[in-house]
Amino acid sequence: MSLTLSLSKPGDKAAKLSLNLNKDEKFTAKLLWDGGTDLDLHALLCVGVEGGQAGITSLDQILSTYNVRRKIAGSEVGVIDKNADGTFEIYQGALVHSADAIDGKLDGVDEWIRVDPARIPKKSGEFIEIPLIAMIHPQSGSQTFANVRNAQVQIVNSRGDTLLDISLSAQFGPFIGVQMGSIMIDSNGKAEFSQVGSGFMGDFNSVIEHFG
Repeated sequence: MSLTLSLSKPGDKAAKLSLNLNKDEKFTAKLLWDGGTDLDLHALLCVGVEGGQAGITSLDQILSTYNVRRKIAGSEVGVIDKNADGTFEIYQGALVHSADAIDGKLDGVDEWIRVDPARIPKKSGEFIEIPLIAMIHPQSGSQTFANVRNAQVQIVNSRGDTLLDISLSAQFGPFIGVQMGSIMIDSNGKAEFSQVGSGFMGDFNSVIEHFG
């Protein structure tokens, strides 16, 4: 199924689509785009109680290349260790990120995040929201999503079948960061895609504040 994501307005209730996954079935979110713009795919492991909002309370819940352990000006930042193949993960493989792609020139998928619901830590009555955030790298200068061509997120099941193909409307052109929907996993393990489209003008810290 293909859909075009529109910019959500305050007060909008996002429509949800069932992903028709078995309970605890692994799936992958793939980011594709064309051109020389450096995009990064990020995901947050937000936790909430049924009837409330999901959020993050720890750096351990942030799957981002910006959260990989490294040194900047002699100080260590980040909490995630990079694997030998360039991938990195949180919660022992609950979410695994591909090696970083610096542009959209690869043939096919540029970056991906694999989700293993069975490894996600949650208590009875809790649900999970995994916002999928695509952001233009700060070193790309003054570029916005108006400079990005054919940005898409695909949701693929464990057998390699594409369940959803999500593209962006032109409304996201002014932004440097875009929430390309969220994966919702309820307390019973049912997975859905929430059609929430948010735009960010600030850096990745503004995204963290939005979900904090």
